[in-house]
Amino acid sequence: MIKKITLTDYIDYEFVLIGICSQLDDFKLCWHLNKQLDIDLIRDVNDISSVHQKKKVDIFFSLFNHIDPENDLHYSIISNKSLSVNLIPEQKQTDYFLKIVGEIDLIDQSEIVKKIKQIENVITAFSIDISSLKSKDNIIF
Repeated sequence: MIKKITLTDYIDYEFVLIGICSQLDDFKLCWHLNKQLDIDLIRDVNDISSVHQKKKVDIFFSLFNHIDPENDLHYSIISNKSLSVNLIPEQKQTDYFLKIVGEIDLIDQSEIVKKIKQIENVITAFSIDISSLKSKDNIIF
């Protein structure tokens, strides 16, 4: 008798995701977020890449990161739009995502949303329920 073993991939979806609607360029938004949230987002050398299924071309989404070793938190700003394609298609109205990974129990998500909304030229910011996203794997890196 052969024993059957099933291997499954485990993906950790334990992070905070905040949607940001703004016409600001990515670097300007990050500059404002750095001041407002007292962090230091820096452009990552490697953008997030995806292959457009119909056009068969690579599409790149900008990525900015900040690591806070004191609080064990990793902040990322990810653009949602590139060449009229959305990284997370079910969030078409969202221009950027703020992803926070780490000791998320230590952060006040509603306070962060409130601070982001205070930035001039930010239309709105809102918390996103990760479990409701069909394409959440697109922001796992």
